Amino acid sequence: MQGSVSDLVLLTLLVLFFGLQQWRRPQDDFRFWLAGWIFILVGYFLWAVGEANAPLPRLENALCFDFTMLGILAFVLSAVARSYGVRRAIVAGLTVAPAAMVMVDIQDFLPVPRVWLAVGLLLGECVVLAVTYRLQQQRPQRQMILTLTIGAVYGSGLAAYALLTPADELASAVLVQALLTAAILFAGTKQKSGRSVLRWTASFGFLAWAAFYLLRVVPSVPVWLQNVLDDFWNFPKYFVGGSMILYILEDAAEDKAQAAETFRDLYEDFRLLFDTHPHPMWICDATGGNILTANETAVKQYGYAVAEFQALRIQDLEVPPDTEGEDLEAMLGGAAEGGIRERHRHKDGRVVWVNRAEREIDYLGQRARLVIARNITERLKLDRELSFRAQHDALTGLPNRQLLEERLEQCLQACRVEERRAAVLTIDVDHFKLINDTYGHLVGDECLKEVAARLKSKIRKVDTIARTGGEEFTAVVSGLSKPSDAEKVAASLMRVFEAPVELAFGALGVTVSVGVAIYPDDATDATSLRRLSDEAMYRAKRAGRNRAAYSSEKAAVLDFKKPDADLRTELQ
Repeated sequence: MQGSVSDLVLLTLLVLFFGLQQWRRPQDDFRFWLAGWIFILVGYFLWAVGEANAPLPRLENALCFDFTMLGILAFVLSAVARSYGVRRAIVAGLTVAPAAMVMVDIQDFLPVPRVWLAVGLLLGECVVLAVTYRLQQQRPQRQMILTLTIGAVYGSGLAAYALLTPADELASAVLVQALLTAAILFAGTKQKSGRSVLRWTASFGFLAWAAFYLLRVVPSVPVWLQNVLDDFWNFPKYFVGGSMILYILEDAAEDKAQAAETFRDLYEDFRLLFDTHPHPMWICDATGGNILTANETAVKQYGYAVAEFQALRIQDLEVPPDTEGEDLEAMLGGAAEGGIRERHRHKDGRVVWVNRAEREIDYLGQRARLVIARNITERLKLDRELSFRAQHDALTGLPNRQLLEERLEQCLQACRVEERRAAVLTIDVDHFKLINDTYGHLVGDECLKEVAARLKSKIRKVDTIARTGGEEFTAVVSGLSKPSDAEKVAASLMRVFEAPVELAFGALGVTVSVGVAIYPDDATDATSLRRLSDEAMYRAKRAGRNRAAYSSEKAAVLDFKKPDADLRTELQ
């Protein structure tokens, strides 16, 4: 048996290979195999160095045996861990290793009597049998029963060998038992479906390895056989290493096949979910948005065939922003939860609101986007109605006090930036209680509706007219350049009531009193402007109604010919 640099290189390559596998695909098998080959490499290196220069041959022999034994035990424990778990395997190894190595190492340094050596070997064998039996109790298996039999029979033979002979090759005899145990455990290893490479090739390698050590124990080996042993001594361990490499390759191939099968299953599940999903779905190119395919719901709801969809981009379904869309976005806020709120046009021209969500996926080997559009038209209609009700007066449809306050703040902020004026006008219907008491509340409501309609007709879309009380309305007008512009607005609002209000029972003359406050001349905050405007309106009423008054207490700028007394006469 002669060491060589090539053997050291091959063992080093085995260590590097299993280290790389453990780094790329961490597994319990690879950990034990990596540790085993490291021990074998160290033991072989010590033996090779000792052959060249051995100042302490006994220590070199002991260390060489110890590392080789640890390497073979690591292979044994890899099979044990596969059946009983890593923790039990490590505990078993820590128990068996000292029992297997102590008597051999002692024999290298001390002249142990044969009887004591035989007794020590029997005690060590009892430890091995106890550990094996303990494992067997956890999960009975045939290879464990066979291991117990070999331990009992071969252990007795070891004791007889130590008792009847000088036991010069006791280390080789002990290694034989470890290798036989490895061969049995690897032969009985549970494999994945259809795998048998590791079971038989590794077992054969361990048996050949054991045979080489056993021939060292047998006395009077022919010279020609000894030469064969020297030439092929390392062949069994490389055979074992090769079988482990085949296992890894086969394991990787099976993992890839299993992954491919899993991918196919997932693809079928995805395809089923995609085709039967209740909402329209598309798969689009990740860059240009070109539609690659569409599900049945998209075809049914949008009216396009799959081939027609494939000629479109997802952007082609979108309706460009317009006033309607901007109004809705202003009312409901920004993006919808979990997606983007936008409008899609169907093939027949119908426009619907959708909540569009998307996710990047791999589709047929290319990056793509999975797009889902959930029709939210009816929900938005309800949301818009609820939002409108929350911010508008139910009778007249005008903004209520809450919305007025929001718009007044926005108006004042814009006027501060643009350095323009704004006016707050409080408008109250004169003698409205008399109308209610004379004709009833239904007529009063109809009158308020007509008043609201006439006031709204004189207010720009960018301004606000709101109902802020029973018969009280408030207007916010922005973009004024001088205070006199507010007088024109007040005159315009009063002038719309020159003609009588047409109701179900006939015509009814209606007048209003207006109070005006101007930003920033009278005040700079919304609360003060509202208060001053309200005070001015009451001043107009005290001055005789049917006129406008200003917070600066100027005289009314408009006083209609029809006095309030005439109106009272009509209502009597």
